[in-house]
Amino acid sequence: MNFNPLQSVWIAYQSSQSCFKITERVINRAVQDKLVVKTIFYQQPETQAHSFLQLGKAESEDLFVLAVWATFERFLRSYLQTKAEKLRDLYPPALASSFYQQLYRELEFWKPDDMLDLLKSILPGSNLIGQAKQILEYRDWVAHGKNPENHPSANITPKFAYNTLTEIVQLIQLN
Repeated sequence: MNFNPLQSVWIAYQSSQSCFKITERVINRAVQDKLVVKTIFYQQPETQAHSFLQLGKAESEDLFVLAVWATFERFLRSYLQTKAEKLRDLYPPALASSFYQQLYRELEFWKPDDMLDLLKSILPGSNLIGQAKQILEYRDWVAHGKNPENHPSANITPKFAYNTLTEIVQLIQLN
């Protein structure tokens, strides 16, 4: 079984969701004052506390989509850099070494869309690349301040992002 670099982000997401559930239960209890001292929920009307909690949960979900994408993108760059090492076998040693070093450095600056397009050849007939591009679009929207004039084409959930990108990672690792 191959290592899934996205799993730690997913575990963090699940942990935070559990924290939100626990906080919701605490806010609903009469003993909340002792449990939420020194938190944003302390001495707030219950409706305000719930609003803060929902806002925090929504922002957290967007940030987890961003985090899972960032982890996926790092995996993808590292994967391509590792695969590029094979180029050393195809050329005379002096050229191969300098060619590889140049490609290795340049991969850090490739656009994510371009890297995804490279994967189409190993994921034929799949809609995964299109879904990954939707995740990227959503990630960009979150990372650049959620411009209200430029909404992404799809509302991406952390679970959708994790499942889609994990499937791509697993298929890539087979090649």
